Amino acid sequence: MIRILCLLLFFATNVAAKDVQSEISRALHGYTTYSESVEILARLEKQMPYENALDDAQVMAFKCWFSNPSTPNGISEYKQFLETAKPVIHQANNLNLIQELAVCEASQEYTQGNYQKALEHLKPIINIPSLDEITSSKKLSIIALAHIVLNRIQLAKGNYQEAFDSAKTAYQLFEKAGNDYEKALALKEIADIHIALYNYELAIEQLKRAKLALTKFNEQEQYKVADQLAYAYEEKGDLIKAIELYESIKKDVRRFESDNGYAYILIKLTELNIKLNSLSQAESYLTELNTLSVTDSWILTLYNFTKSEWYLATAQLQAALSSHEKITAGQQQSWPESLKERYLNLTSQLAAATGDTSLQIASQQQLIALIKDKQQAIANNTLISARLNFNYEQQILEISRLELESKLQQKLLAVAEDKSFWQGLTVMITCVCLLLFAVYTFKQVRQKKYFEILALKDELTGIANRRAILNLKRSVMLQNKLNQQVSSLISIDIDHFKAVNDQYGHDIGDELIISITNTIVQTVRCSDRVGRVGGEEFLIVLENQSLEHAKDIAERIRLSVAEKEHTSFSISATISLGVIEIAPNETSEQAAKRVDLHLYEAKRGGRNAVYS
Repeated sequence: MIRILCLLLFFATNVAAKDVQSEISRALHGYTTYSESVEILARLEKQMPYENALDDAQVMAFKCWFSNPSTPNGISEYKQFLETAKPVIHQANNLNLIQELAVCEASQEYTQGNYQKALEHLKPIINIPSLDEITSSKKLSIIALAHIVLNRIQLAKGNYQEAFDSAKTAYQLFEKAGNDYEKALALKEIADIHIALYNYELAIEQLKRAKLALTKFNEQEQYKVADQLAYAYEEKGDLIKAIELYESIKKDVRRFESDNGYAYILIKLTELNIKLNSLSQAESYLTELNTLSVTDSWILTLYNFTKSEWYLATAQLQAALSSHEKITAGQQQSWPESLKERYLNLTSQLAAATGDTSLQIASQQQLIALIKDKQQAIANNTLISARLNFNYEQQILEISRLELESKLQQKLLAVAEDKSFWQGLTVMITCVCLLLFAVYTFKQVRQKKYFEILALKDELTGIANRRAILNLKRSVMLQNKLNQQVSSLISIDIDHFKAVNDQYGHDIGDELIISITNTIVQTVRCSDRVGRVGGEEFLIVLENQSLEHAKDIAERIRLSVAEKEHTSFSISATISLGVIEIAPNETSEQAAKRVDLHLYEAKRGGRNAVYS
């Protein structure tokens, strides 16, 4: 609810009274905490009705975002609110406020799982013929917020491409409207999509951008995005980094959240320390957890999971079983896949500890099925997520810019607290710092690009490494489909390479690899890409080359290697080559298997041969 509230845009109109307009805009621009926003709403409601009907309408539209239709009582209160609010807002005859209420209604329907009703509210706002003609920042922000809600609906339905398109549109509209706060929050929505697609690196990049951009807004926004970033690191497998982030926000969460919210952070810290076998540290968090009053059913479920894992790790079997029984009695059908996997792992470990073989086997079978589905999802979704990389180079530049801006803001705030005598000096220092940071940022960006290039090169030979050549292969195959072209692949393996290492040593083996690499590169065209995919294995991508041309090139490479003496020991060497023409509809993996099979046939046929 807090996150939705913080996404609400600035909607006040020029004719509104200054006190109502300024109070609401301050809250909606991210400069107040949730409790402060609630106080603002209460104060404004108390002063109703206003002389200007538009002020009443603004307050009612603002109030909509505080509704919480997640319980029967909440739904009833929300319906009563709408009955009161709609006449007030329509009486003001302001299209912006009418559309804002519609977006809020769509958001509340989404929260309840009523996706079709939510879409009906959004359609009139989103289906606008030309966004380019809109210049009003208020109007742009309304449409952007509608796209945020649409993104969440599409994400919940598993329509990742559509979700990404909506989130990206929202980001661009907020940028055009000049709303830095909402633009930063849109990055969190994009990160959620990448997390759902198991592409945690891209999610982390987006969240870092959001975290930096939100430093000038209220403290709650900063720890909420840090919480999301910690989760991304945890899912990626970097538990140490996740713990650091959860620890960094503990004090703020304790300050602003209830026992339920603070308990969640302690549960995460306990869970991660158990995984790292830091049991004494985990115990300290559990001790603090026991002092809290936890009432939320979901938090209690996570608490029982963590307690059961703790008891199991410390050989308190009976206590572990007791906590496990409480988990089993819960609403498992509403659990996400990650929690189901965690439950099956825990059940299997408890079954092994108690000697219940049948339960252990059943749990393992369910776990294997779950992991297979997850692996397939990761394989499919990573490809989707790679296509949704949101202007990665621009992200790097913006991160550097935001880091500079953040550091300068912190310095300015510190200096502002000093006496006015130092203000003149502060301006001079800031200008110098700005220049230094600009130079530093430029160098960092240039150096980062240099290292990115190095990361795509094979350290020994200087040609493309495995990741680079496989990415190039995928790119060429995609272009083939789009342009109806043909391309070919050549897979190469050095014959009897192990014998060379055994007889002469690994240094000479490396010399042989370098020598053969140079021979291959000198033989192919400049446009042909050569990469090293393993120890003595190479792959050549021949763009716009048919099978016949590829066979000729492969034969030239084979002869060039065979005729040459290699290394300082003048060793003779041969290679085996597999050649294929990429089929129009085959996948990258299928092409790789086919060319490797041809290479195997060349080796089985006696080596020093080309098989196609």
